[in-house]
Amino acid sequence: MPIAIWNDNYKTGHAVVDRQHQELFQMVNQLHDSIVAGKGKDVLQPTLEKLARYTIQHFGTEEALMMQTHYPLLAVHRQKHQALAQKAKEIIEGYKSGKNVLTITLSQFLADWLSHHINEDDKALIDYLHRR
Repeated sequence: MPIAIWNDNYKTGHAVVDRQHQELFQMVNQLHDSIVAGKGKDVLQPTLEKLARYTIQHFGTEEALMMQTHYPLLAVHRQKHQALAQKAKEIIEGYKSGKNVLTITLSQFLADWLSHHINEDDKALIDYLHRR
């Protein structure tokens, strides 16, 4: 059962960003389904790493747009990206070493973060791009 449900309210109006957001929703759901099903490390670790890599790629797309247009909130937006990337790195390293157990709390956190970030930060960015 999906934990992150895409709907048109998340559309920013930027085709590339929207497509990447939809992919992130799917990946969060894949991770969640794997956690709920009690999948082993051989499934969970690659799923989590794939999500982390794609998230970094997506952040790069957004940050390139911000730099190209001299977005005034670039530093703040980038800081939020870096904070999530650091948290993801810590979770992955902890999981690899056996210190962390992946629970639905993680997938709920990711779903909530994604929803909030799109509605607050990414929509503001795309609105700025459309006004220029």
